[in-house]
Amino acid sequence: MLVLAIAGNSGSHAYGWCEAAVQSGWPGAWAIFAALLMGGLYFSSILAFGRMKNRPRWGCFALGLGVWVAALSGPLERLALSRLYSAYILQQILLVMVVCPTLLLGLEGWMLRPLIANRWTHKFLRAITRPGVALAVFVCVFTLIHIPWVCNQLCQVKPFYHTVRLSLFSAGLILWWPLLSPQPEFPRLSQPLQGLYLLALMLAMTVVGAPVTLADTVLYHFYLGGPHPLGISALEDQVLGGLLMWVVQGIILTVLAAVIFVRWLSHPEPGAQVRAIEP
Repeated sequence: MLVLAIAGNSGSHAYGWCEAAVQSGWPGAWAIFAALLMGGLYFSSILAFGRMKNRPRWGCFALGLGVWVAALSGPLERLALSRLYSAYILQQILLVMVVCPTLLLGLEGWMLRPLIANRWTHKFLRAITRPGVALAVFVCVFTLIHIPWVCNQLCQVKPFYHTVRLSLFSAGLILWWPLLSPQPEFPRLSQPLQGLYLLALMLAMTVVGAPVTLADTVLYHFYLGGPHPLGISALEDQVLGGLLMWVVQGIILTVLAAVIFVRWLSHPEPGAQVRAIEP
């Protein structure tokens, strides 16, 4: 069925759905409904269980929801659907580097207790949130959605286009779990290992972003279908997007790793176990 759906949309109007979305009043309205749903579940659980003490975590979760809406709906979504590759990459950066960690920081351990009470769910989460597995899952998803052939096919069908975002979001939550786990059953990495973890992630993103930046031709057919909102060529837009993915994300991860190492070195505790960063 997937092959038939893609084949049926592979003609001259394969990307007609995005043109209709651009003309709508507020592109990406689904992201607003998703944010309302996540926010409703979060705050209803707080009210239901009477856990209203740790207010700073409310702010983290609310910030994550706000950036989620700003990244996946409204003007930025309109630019991405108008074939601006750099806007699409900026959406990815906001999703992975801001939304996922702030949502995890906003979670309390007791909120996930019913989820891990089930033996099978507990085993699954323990397996998938191990640092090596979590990093591998994210790198595989991140690499797959940037393979030109895969991207060219998925962007033709609207549901699959949004599936890319949801897949990256899910992989991003798994990625940040070893650093920001709210559950004592799944302890965070020590500070030096957190820094090494982020540097390994930076190298993986470099491997994906560098070829996109240095390519001599436009790799993604979706961005050849019309004029660009910024008045630049599709190739220049691709270079800009590649720089955002390669350089900007690399700077963010390097700075985070440096801060972690500095904090670790500034507070040595001989003979004691190194503690992970508290939110």
